[in-house]
Amino acid sequence: MRETPPAIIFHCKMVLFLALLFFNASLSAEQVETTTGDGIRLFGESYFADLDSTTPLVLLFHQAAGDGRGEYAEIAGWLNTLGFRAIAWDQRSGGERFGGANRTAAKFPAGTSTEYCDVTPDLQAGLDYASENALANVIIAWGSSYSAALVFELAANNPEVVDGIVAMSPASGGPMAGCSASRWLDDVSVPILVMRPENEMSYENLQQQRDLLLSAGASFHVIANGVHGSSMLLDSRSGHDMSAARKLVSDWLLQFK
Repeated sequence: MRETPPAIIFHCKMVLFLALLFFNASLSAEQVETTTGDGIRLFGESYFADLDSTTPLVLLFHQAAGDGRGEYAEIAGWLNTLGFRAIAWDQRSGGERFGGANRTAAKFPAGTSTEYCDVTPDLQAGLDYASENALANVIIAWGSSYSAALVFELAANNPEVVDGIVAMSPASGGPMAGCSASRWLDDVSVPILVMRPENEMSYENLQQQRDLLLSAGASFHVIANGVHGSSMLLDSRSGHDMSAARKLVSDWLLQFK
């Protein structure tokens, strides 16, 4: 029986180690809370591991009907292994899509709008929390679906605070008419990473959005086998090995280290 070469054994062990690291690094988390400019209690989860405020911070905002912990627990732990702290926020427009509870939405006053464009105070409050508490010198705003459009407005309104944008499947169309990413591109000067699954690129409005983003200098990637939003980075949600997509993100993030 032929013996397996030591180099292959080492490689396999490293793959297993990194996989375990990716899926277990999200265990260290603490609840955080702040108040938005319009008086809403905003809940989140900080994933700092053993990293201090000299490391960059990624603010994670979820997609429709979701919550911060449900969409981002694994991704936040992975970001920790890359040397980034993270906070995943529960926005007022959200729910139980990923099996978790959206604490902000649960306590949101009845009769108050939760339209996507009305969520901007939540993103601003999350950014203010990080800035006012001096949690990092470098802050990256990361959005998913509708919040991937809203992070452009956040960056445009806070040019001295937001250092980069990650936009996963930025929403477009009717509900985003007043807050689409394209409305703010001329006012955003920070590095931009945009990723969208291949199966969404047949839509004409998304092709137009891609062209606008590319003309603005964004790094735009179409992801094979991806699913909508930040979940495209997770094997468990795509049903495929998404390590290549994660590498695109990790390589792009290196500029902030």
